[in-house]
This record gives sequence, structure tokens and C-alpha cells, in this order.
Amino acid sequence: MKILPLFFAIILLFVLHNTGQAQNLSGKITGIVTDVQNRPLPGATILLLRAGDSATVKAGASGEDGKFIFKKLPAGRYIIRITGAGFKKFTSSMLTIDAQHADLVLPAIAIEQANQKVLKEVIVTAKKPMVEHKVDRTIVNVDAMISAAGSNALEVLSKSPGVFVDIDGNINLNGKGGVLVLIDDKPTYLSAQDLAAYLRSLPAGMLEKIELMSNPPARYDASGGAVINLQLKKNKAPGFNGNVSIGYNQGVYGRSNDALNINYRNKKINVFGNFGYGRDAGYNKEINRRNYYNTIGDDSAVTLLDRKYVYSSDGYNLRTGLDYYVSAKTTLGVLLTGGIRPRRDQLHYSSDQLNAQQKIDSTAMGGTTGGYQWYSGGVNFNLLHRINANGAMITADLDYVNLHANGSQLLNTAVYQLDGSINSANEILYRLPADINIWSAKTDLSLPLKGRTNVEAGYKSSYVVTDYNNNWYNGVGNDFIPDYGRSDHFIYGENINAAYISTSKEWNRWAIKGGVRMENTRMQGKQPGNVVIADSSFKRNYTDFFPSFYLSWKADSAGHHTFSITYSNRIRRPGYQQLNPFLFYNDRYSYNAGNPWLKPHYLHGIELKYDYKSFFMVEVAYLRINNLIQNLIQPSGDIYISRPQNFGNNYSFNFISNLSTDIVKGWHVNAFLLVFHLVNKGIANGQVISNATNTAELELGNQFHLSKSWSAEINGSYGSRHLQGQTRTDPFWQLNAGVQKMILKDKGSLKLSANDIFHTIIRRDNITASQQMVAWRRTQTDTQRIGIAFSYRFGKDTNTRKRNHNTGGAADEQGRL
Repeated sequence: MKILPLFFAIILLFVLHNTGQAQNLSGKITGIVTDVQNRPLPGATILLLRAGDSATVKAGASGEDGKFIFKKLPAGRYIIRITGAGFKKFTSSMLTIDAQHADLVLPAIAIEQANQKVLKEVIVTAKKPMVEHKVDRTIVNVDAMISAAGSNALEVLSKSPGVFVDIDGNINLNGKGGVLVLIDDKPTYLSAQDLAAYLRSLPAGMLEKIELMSNPPARYDASGGAVINLQLKKNKAPGFNGNVSIGYNQGVYGRSNDALNINYRNKKINVFGNFGYGRDAGYNKEINRRNYYNTIGDDSAVTLLDRKYVYSSDGYNLRTGLDYYVSAKTTLGVLLTGGIRPRRDQLHYSSDQLNAQQKIDSTAMGGTTGGYQWYSGGVNFNLLHRINANGAMITADLDYVNLHANGSQLLNTAVYQLDGSINSANEILYRLPADINIWSAKTDLSLPLKGRTNVEAGYKSSYVVTDYNNNWYNGVGNDFIPDYGRSDHFIYGENINAAYISTSKEWNRWAIKGGVRMENTRMQGKQPGNVVIADSSFKRNYTDFFPSFYLSWKADSAGHHTFSITYSNRIRRPGYQQLNPFLFYNDRYSYNAGNPWLKPHYLHGIELKYDYKSFFMVEVAYLRINNLIQNLIQPSGDIYISRPQNFGNNYSFNFISNLSTDIVKGWHVNAFLLVFHLVNKGIANGQVISNATNTAELELGNQFHLSKSWSAEINGSYGSRHLQGQTRTDPFWQLNAGVQKMILKDKGSLKLSANDIFHTIIRRDNITASQQMVAWRRTQTDTQRIGIAFSYRFGKDTNTRKRNHNTGGAADEQGRL
């Protein structure tokens, strides 16, 4: 790591050199124009006048983001005058450009509507669309999604373009699995299963928007096939402001999702908080058939297994913090996070064991009862310093996060003969404590240069320690005796040090951006022994480089037709729990286990894209995954063990298309289509698997503006056959709808939604575990639901500068626990 001090010495010299150059620049005035609701106002006429005689020096207009800039200004005194159709004229106080004030960055300028009628029209026109397509990401504005009424963050994600959430809660984006999910640019530190549970406990009312990045730039951690960033609501206006939302939806079981977002700001401090409560409950029904064959391919046995799983949990989430504005250039901040999620579950199963003649040999019945506690707490200290008025800035973050889980699970199973006598009975008790500590530090530098050139660089170091002490007890009479041969104490430590640099350059029609991220990973795992198992340990140390590249070209001067090419290389490290070899009992015939010898897999992707006016996009892509991490089924007699393995390689050729347009006035359509050809090659249980399939995913959303206060939404999706390792999943489809009424002078809303109206989200899997076993599984969950939600925005809306929200430092680690 000796390269790092030299790396940052070069960056420091670069900063000092650029800061010195800034002193010789001619004067500049920059600002942003908004309405009184703090929404950017594009197309406003901006005049720069000489203060002495009001003569026009320069003229311009605000851009789509409301921003404007006047460059190359000689020393002198100036006045800015702003006009816009339907708005009152604004005239600034006197502005002075001199040696000490060469670059003026003005506070946001809010101009008032000329009359109340125009104000209402502007509010309707400025309403954010549900989906926005940007150069490097797609943005989903959650409040515009009516069918999200009374739902949670995972359900909102499942309705976002290109996002596929399967029945187990695994998240894919544009065909890429292993997605890194961030909350306000900060990782969640959770396994796929725990992440799904957390997102179910996060009310949709806490979400402002969702950023979908299929090919994230070098400043993001290299982990994950893609990045999804959930941005929570943040009030920015001076004084006391906030919003509240209450939601309830009912399927077989009821769920509640409630949120309160508050903010207080004056000249020197900004205090904010997000409080959420989520009641989650549901069920999972499974029908399984497993066929076993002998070495010559004849039937040897069949297992018929029915399972019903029921759960409920209460999630409490808190995020609160304070920003202190030391000066116009420097902001210090602290952010506290916490969460509690008690959970209860029950599983009941029954199974018949058939012999080769398809006659019942025995019947097994059993169940599990579990109770669990999950706690999280974290603190973040952050700094933002603006180096100069050109936009150069440096940010720094220090993070500490602790996650603690504790639970127990009691299992009972019995096998009966045909005459009803008990052949065998077992009672097992699990104790499942886990403790995770994460420390992270990072700094990022953004350095705009002359000629629309920008340089970014940064460094991050994280250290993670996980401690899983899972104990297995066998029931003997009225006592439980430790089973040391199956108990497991797994301690894992990981240190990742990363540095990146990227640069971008824009011309009138061309734009280019390239970067590279270096990550060094040091890991160590150990299993302290007991009276039966000896101590064991392992260590690994590896360094990887992850380049990324973006090139775009506007085919016409207006920028209506844009072509681009992107390339990225990313990594997916094993989840911390995936490395834990503990054997976890599901039922008499089903176990889960981890694998301490898992290695990371690598993803290479190249994409060619055409964009027309940001409302129509076509993309072709090629993806390759080496050393793919995949859960594989390992038969052991009549027992079905699921364990992650480095399966092999995946290749896919993707076609993606987006359309976002008005069909007629008041009817807007968002359509997304993904078609890909997937080749799956690997080895499972000594058997070579080489499969290929064509898969399609179609999502269609319709938004209807019925009147000034009424709107509606109908959306649906279809997924054709999917292929993953040993498993083929049959097609499915769903339909959702919602209606919204604005109330309380447009500060409140009522929403009614219906999800999976025809209860068609049913998963059907065909599994080829080996030449001696194939299986079929049908799974149904509590997806058919109706919901109602109320939201209200309180406090005075006024103009303000936007507060910078830190990105935090713990990014890669969040999605892996």
C-alpha cells in the first residue's frame, strides 16, 4: 500500500496548484432560480446589469436545473434582474466583483408567482414524473407512484423499471444479480435475506427517490453487479418543516407502514430526523416433489413435501442528524442511525416418502417455532469543504456500525410407519447469536478544471469483524444436550483498502469519462474448536483493479440523439454469512449451509446505448461473470442441502429498451423491456451443466391525470422463463392499480392501491440437482393486497440553499452481512 501516500501527495499538489490558478481567473457569478416551493425554475430570463446606469452587461436563461452562470466579468458593481412568464420580477441587491470577491456563489433565488391562478398551474406542471432517465442512472420518484400506497421499500423496488425481485427477496437490475443496495449512499451491511426483511420494514413514505445504476462510476465501491441507491426524504427549507405518512394494506395478513420526516434549519444549523414503523406479516406456501434415481436411471424413491411458513415482525427505524455550517465553504455533520426488528415465525410441514413402486413407505411431520431480535446502531461524522467557487470540494466520512442479532429456534420432527407407529422423533434447539462491527473511513475530492474538465479521486478503508456463535442442542427427555459436532463458532475479519481516480471531459457534442478503482482485500476466518471439532482457520490477501469507461456523442446540435458506450469491471465478494459453514435445519429433508472456501466472482460488462430526448432509449449489452457464486443443491441420501459454490461462468447478451412519453394529454406511459440470451456453464456435484435460455421481462406503467386533484395508475409486469444454476423458473405476470386524491390545499393526499390483483405471482421451479435427483417446487406468498395511505406536508415552504447530504463511508460492506 506504499503507493497510497504518493497517490495523495500528487492529489494535494494538484489541489494547491489549481487553487493558486483560481486567484488569476476573471470574475464569475453563479446561482440558481427556484419557485417558492424550492423547485428549480428553468427558462427564466436572467439579465446582468451595471449598477451605475442599469446598462445590460450580459443576458442568459436558467437551465433545466434552474442554474445560471456569468463568466469573465471585469471588476465592478452589478445587479441581477430575473423575469419569467407568470412570475413577479426579481431585482437583486448590489453585487461587487473585486480581487477579494472574484467568484460569487449566490444563495438560491426564489421568485413569486404573479397571482394565485398561475401558482396552481405551475405546481401541476412542475410535478415530478414517476421515472426520469439520466445519463448514468434512472431515477424513480416514489411519491409519484400511486400503487405504492401503504407499501414498503421492497414493494416499491419491485415496481421500478428494470428491477426484478424474486419471491425470496433477491434483487436484480437489468439482468444483473448481486445488486449493492445503498441507503442515502450508505451500505446496509445485510445478507440478501436480512436486506429483504429490512426493506419490508422500511415504509415507502420515508423514500424520496430511487437511483438505479447499471454501470456505476469508479467512486462507488466495486462490489455488486449494479448499484441501487434509496434516497430518504429530507426537508431543506428554513424553519420547522416535515411530512407524515400513514399506510395500511391487507392481504391474508395485515401490514402497516408509517413514517415521520422532520427538519429544523436556521442560519448555522440544520437538524433533521426520519422515524419509521413497519409491521410486516405474511406466509409462504410450498409444494415440493423430489425424484431420486439409481445409477442406471430407474426410479428409486420420491419425496412429496408440503410446507407452510408464517411470520410477523415489527420494524422501528430512526435516522437523525445535525449539520453545522462553520462558514459558507465548510459544513460539519453528524448522523445517528438505529433500528429494532423483533420477529416471530412458524413452519409446519408434512411429507410422504414413496418407494420405487410409488407406494408410501413412511410419513414425516414436524415444525419449527422461532423468536428473534435484531438491533442496529451507527454513527457517522462528515465534513464538506468547498475549495473554490468553481465547484472544487473535498468530503470526508468516519463511520461505525454495530449489528446484533439474537434468536432461538425450536424444531420438532417425527417419522411414522404405515401402521401409525413412530419410527423416529427428534427435537432440536438452535441458539443463534451474531455480532457484527464495522469501521469505515473515506475521503473524496472533486476538482473541476478549465474547459469543462473534472477530476475525481478518493480513498476508503474499512474493517469488518463478524462473530457467529451458533449452537445446536438435541432434545433428550426434558433436557437439551449440546451437539458439539454440529455447533459452530465462526469469526471472520476483513480489511479492504481502496483508492480511485477518474477524469471527465465535455465538448459540445462529445463527452468522455474514465476511471480506475484499486481495492486490496485482506481476510481471515477462524473456527475455535470444541471437545469434538478441532480449531481451523484460513487467510487470503488479493488486490484487484476495476476500470470503468464512458463515451457519448450527440448526433445533432440540439442533443436530441445521443449515442454512448460504457464498460465496467466489478466484483461480488461472498456475503459474510455465506462463508459460515454452519448446517442450518429447515425440515426433515432440507438443510442450508455456508462455505468458507468461497471465492469472489467478477463481472465484465459493455453496453451500447441510443437515447432520444431522454424519453426513448435502446441498449445492447454483453455481460460475463467468471467464478459465479451460486447456491447449489447437494443431495445426501434423501436430504437436500443448499450450499453456495463457485459454480462456473455466465454469459448473457442483453437488449434493453425504455419508453417514457405522453400518449395523449393526461395519459403518460413508462415501458421497460429486457430480453437476454443467457448461457450458464459450470460444474455441480461433479456433473457438467451447460444450459442456455432466452428470457424476457416486460414492465408497463400507465399514469392518468384525471383532474387537478385526481390521478390514477395501472401497471403490470411479465417475466418469462428464467435460468439460474441448476434451477429453471417458469413464467409469471402481475397487475397493480392505484388512485390518488389531493386534499388539504394540495398539502395532503389519499391513495388507494391494489397489488397483484389476480394473485398471479406464483413461482414454479424445476431443479436438476444431479443425475440421481431432480425436483419440482411451487411457491406462493401473500402478494395479493389492497392498501390505503395518507400523507401530509406541514411547515412553511420557502427558498433555501440545498443542504449537502454526506454519502458515508461504509458502502461495500452493507450488502454482505
